[in-house]
Amino acid sequence: SLRARSPLPGPLSLVSAATGHSKTRQMPSLHLLPLLLALTIRPPSSPVHVYPARVLESYPHDADAFTQGLHLEEDGTLIESTGLYGESTVRRVDVESGRLLHCERLPGAWFGEGVTVQAGRCIQLLWREGLLLVRDARTLKLRDTVALPSGISEGWGITGDGAGSLFVSDGSDILHELDAHSFRVKRRIAVHAAGRPLPNLNELQWVRGEVWANLWHEDRLPVIEPRSGAVRCFVDLRGLLTAEERRSLGRTPALQQEAVLNGLAYDEPTGRLLVTGKLWPRLFAIATEALQKVEQKP
Repeated sequence: SLRARSPLPGPLSLVSAATGHSKTRQMPSLHLLPLLLALTIRPPSSPVHVYPARVLESYPHDADAFTQGLHLEEDGTLIESTGLYGESTVRRVDVESGRLLHCERLPGAWFGEGVTVQAGRCIQLLWREGLLLVRDARTLKLRDTVALPSGISEGWGITGDGAGSLFVSDGSDILHELDAHSFRVKRRIAVHAAGRPLPNLNELQWVRGEVWANLWHEDRLPVIEPRSGAVRCFVDLRGLLTAEERRSLGRTPALQQEAVLNGLAYDEPTGRLLVTGKLWPRLFAIATEALQKVEQKP
């Protein structure tokens, strides 16, 4: 019921490696070698800048919530999607007290993932069930189920730009941009940092024209330019929990291993980010200069 770490780079060991067929290649003519070398040898890309974060506030958070997605409402309440088979929910939470205001449980065979609210609809992803759940944004009651478009292997994270597009991650280095009304794929965005693909994209949050993301099992947030897929910078979130707090996470060793940073929400009026993790006892409001750099963009 948990995502298992792959022994090889990549989000999951879900598909066995394809058997390769050996191919005989002919050596290129000598007069073509300079051209081939010019095409294959590229100058190294500049490293991506890493910004620190500053904790502004710390709030109580349900330590039994396997947090998969967050969305901050205009009234200041938090919509949270939680995972695990038999335990998945979508809920409304008071930020400052951590008090549960309302909760809708998912069927036992569904594993909740990312969540967002767009045009009066709460849209929740499922992990391996191939579905988007369309809910009433006020009551969180289920209104419709929609099949994930072809090419999206799993549901991990989701956010929207408020202008007709959704962005969905599936644990790979690809962001899938969907039409927010028809859920059809508009384009696929290959995310890269310093010229290298950036896999394990998880929870997503639209922030001032950019997509911020969690990376599965990492304590840094990539800030992604949606047009090009380039990572503008990273935000370092190491050290939010103490070593003692980390040791106490999870009810079992398997859950403890998966009690990682996950969950992003943006508080636009204050410019704060809200972050937490799976089974974490606290929700953090943070500030970072990475947000100030967004404000300075033309």
